[in-house]
Amino acid sequence: MRLAHYVTIGCECNSSVGPAFKKSGMEVSGWDARFAFCVYRSFSSKEFLNAQRLRYRQMHYHMEIFKKADVIVTPTTGVTAYSIQEDALKYGELDYINGAALVRYQVAGNFLGLPAITVPVGYDKSGMPIGLQFIGRPWSEATLLRLAFAIEALFLRRYKRPEIFYDLLS
Repeated sequence: MRLAHYVTIGCECNSSVGPAFKKSGMEVSGWDARFAFCVYRSFSSKEFLNAQRLRYRQMHYHMEIFKKADVIVTPTTGVTAYSIQEDALKYGELDYINGAALVRYQVAGNFLGLPAITVPVGYDKSGMPIGLQFIGRPWSEATLLRLAFAIEALFLRRYKRPEIFYDLLS
């Protein structure tokens, strides 16, 4: 499913942003974006259609799960946050191994268009946040919001404000 998701996202990105990317010139973008667009342009229409077939099949499997469960619960990410390399701010970062681990559990919701919500539930040994993700059946946003509110209330006392914090709601 992960490869089908990548092909789909790549084709959609190339289709929607590609013309503007070409018009502005690839040299204005970092090497990471240039590399990604080169990969995206290599996908064929046959590969895209096969990805959509897999999407349809995966949606069927997920709907079977939702006949027995209201939500699917996963970690938010496959790993906690990792350090940003020194040169990443200047040159960009294309870390597919860590990137794939970060989005491992988010692929199903994103690829299938299922509603999902994540809530913080603790911290790892380094103090990095750990979250839980709840994925629901189509149109179950109200259920997910109620569940997230309840889970957040359970863990509220354990929350730590980050060293750098901007309160955007005040």
